[in-house]
Amino acid sequence: MIVVFADDLSGAAECAGAAVSRGLSAEVQTVVSSESAADVVCIDTDSRSLPAEEAADRIVSMATEAAALRPAWVFKKCDSVLRGNVLAESCAVASVFGRASLLVVPANPSRGRVILDGIYRIDGRPLHETVFAHDPEHPRHSSLVADLLGVSEGDVSVADATSPADVARHAAAVDGRTLPVGAADFFAALLARSCPAATQHDLSTERLADTATSLLVCGSAASWQRRRETALALGIPVFGMPDDFDAAEYGNVLDALGRGDGAVIGIARSAGLAPAALAKGLGLAVSGILSATRIDRLLLEGGATAAAVVGAQGWTRLRVVTAPTTGVTGMVPATPPECPTVLIKPGSYDWPEAIWPA
Repeated sequence: MIVVFADDLSGAAECAGAAVSRGLSAEVQTVVSSESAADVVCIDTDSRSLPAEEAADRIVSMATEAAALRPAWVFKKCDSVLRGNVLAESCAVASVFGRASLLVVPANPSRGRVILDGIYRIDGRPLHETVFAHDPEHPRHSSLVADLLGVSEGDVSVADATSPADVARHAAAVDGRTLPVGAADFFAALLARSCPAATQHDLSTERLADTATSLLVCGSAASWQRRRETALALGIPVFGMPDDFDAAEYGNVLDALGRGDGAVIGIARSAGLAPAALAKGLGLAVSGILSATRIDRLLLEGGATAAAVVGAQGWTRLRVVTAPTTGVTGMVPATPPECPTVLIKPGSYDWPEAIWPA
């Protein structure tokens, strides 16, 4: 068994999807369970927004439970632009598993996110000049990785990486004394090294069914306008919180889903509410919808949104059933009742075209 610790649900799901794409079985857990027989267990610690000390304490507790599973190796998934308590959480995992050093590879060259000479760039632009400079919780005001991580010395190596070959080279350097920390590309490279016989799934040939009734939940105010425009162009009803999601519109959402039209709901504006309160509102809204009507697919965008919805449903173990495209992971609760397939992706990436009707 391989164990991954991620600070949000979409990160855990992303790594689980990478495992399934290599022919491995995978499960996402929000509470550590010894009942899983999956090859890869990805644990969501839900700690990105916590104070660093509280996050570290939570990691130590969950990592201690996971150590009883006797994993072959462990990985600390971090946000690709180093939001959250990356260093504190990584040191906590290293302490539990007896790792003397950290190798941090947050770059995701497959997504145009690279590090060269310690400077983070996305599609050629310094990080602090991208939309991440305006992140509501973790604004990226520097492009220097040392500043973002908060490290200047010690047994922590932050690696440059501008290509998949760079990432693979760093994966080859990981030994039993080192805790690998990084984004999805680094985890995929480690899987390729440790599981060379696994069958790699060709994601390009798999398309999501166009006939499924879908509810897309967008928890990102920054992404809302793009989702809204795409959905309306395809004739999919759109409902934005808080303005368009009152009691009357709730009925309209149910009508749209009942007709099989699908629907998109999300955060149209903050209305002065904190991100956590907005995510909770979305979670409660989705819970009400699921209790009132049947849908085939539930698409969740962003870790906080996914966690709010999954938490409202009381799901603590999600079994991966499909990885239809890179960055999107499809899951169902490990212990049913019947429910839709839950598709989760990180908030900072776009949905692939395959989710929309042709």
